[in-house]
Amino acid sequence: MNIIIKKSIDLTPALEVYLQKKFAALEKLVNAINKTNPAELTIEIGRTTNHHRKGDVYRAAVKLHLARVTLRAKEEAEDIRIAIDAAKDTLREEIEKYKDRNLR
Repeated sequence: MNIIIKKSIDLTPALEVYLQKKFAALEKLVNAINKTNPAELTIEIGRTTNHHRKGDVYRAAVKLHLARVTLRAKEEAEDIRIAIDAAKDTLREEIEKYKDRNLR
């Protein structure tokens, strides 16, 4: 699985490792669906606004390009790591729904 990270905030090395670790866990599910072509995962992280300091100011949007379909997840939260976790969980649910509908 190819992972592409697009960012509009400063990405620390620790945050990059966190992203790689979180989304590498989905690779087993993706490989079960997409056996022939490598899947492409695009992660976009950033702030929803530059002038707000409180509330859901961080966002994580994820697109998973498979052979025949693109699955998406988008989440906003107070902390970037919380947004990343929520987006990963939403994408996992989308992958499982797709797998249940199309591979049985």
